[in-house]
Amino acid sequence: MVLAASALMPRGIKTKEIFSGKEGTEMIRICLADDEAEFLVLMKELLGNYLAEKKVLYEIDTYENPEPLYWEFLEKREYDICFLDIEMPQMDGRELAEKIRMLSDSTNIVFLTSHKEFIKAGYRIRAFDFITKDMAKEEIPDVLDRLLQKLERDKEKFYTIRTHSRYEKIPYHDIICIYKQDQNVRFVLKAEERQERKAIRKVLEELDGNVFMLVERGCIVNLEHIDRINARQVLLSNGSALTISKEHIQKVRERLGMYCANQAADRRG
Repeated sequence: MVLAASALMPRGIKTKEIFSGKEGTEMIRICLADDEAEFLVLMKELLGNYLAEKKVLYEIDTYENPEPLYWEFLEKREYDICFLDIEMPQMDGRELAEKIRMLSDSTNIVFLTSHKEFIKAGYRIRAFDFITKDMAKEEIPDVLDRLLQKLERDKEKFYTIRTHSRYEKIPYHDIICIYKQDQNVRFVLKAEERQERKAIRKVLEELDGNVFMLVERGCIVNLEHIDRINARQVLLSNGSALTISKEHIQKVRERLGMYCANQAADRRG
């Protein structure tokens, strides 16, 4: 059941609400930041009722002061969805969103606003959407439906890298290959590289085995990015070539064949 909304919270205090949804479902972590205590209570009630109706397991944290929320991100707290009031006295929602974006690429940001002219500000920050405060009851179902669909689509399609200062979700399709380098692993992406301190076997366990393959000790490839295979080399989409032992090259061919067949079946529906 949804926990009853508490009385109006003292300024700056974080409150928490948790709903037990379908067994086995993943918790969706939500934060609300707005300096209007009454609107916070209303939003928490609207979100909670709708998510409970959908039997979604969720956790909602509310903040009247945006600065504690920023510190949560600095402490590596990760939210799936942030609802941010654009106009707040201590730190407005746009500034807070920019700070969050520096720490997390994957958090879905929804701005709360009373003024349509602020909407353009969200495009630069890659906001998911906007909710106008006086239409919150009408707009929340559509926004939440699309957010839940997006979270479901994204759930198995990202690898989360943890560094000293941030979490970053990297889409599978951006990862070309991963290789061991000393005590770290290097992620070769389409446009750049990332590094994480972790054993490559642990990385492999966290990836989708239908998409990624350990082709040699210390090297994982994304099957999507294999352009072709010759006698002893795997040629990747970025132009690089991996020399593979003769005993492994046939296994790579077989796995690539299975991957292509599965992709074709998915496209047929």
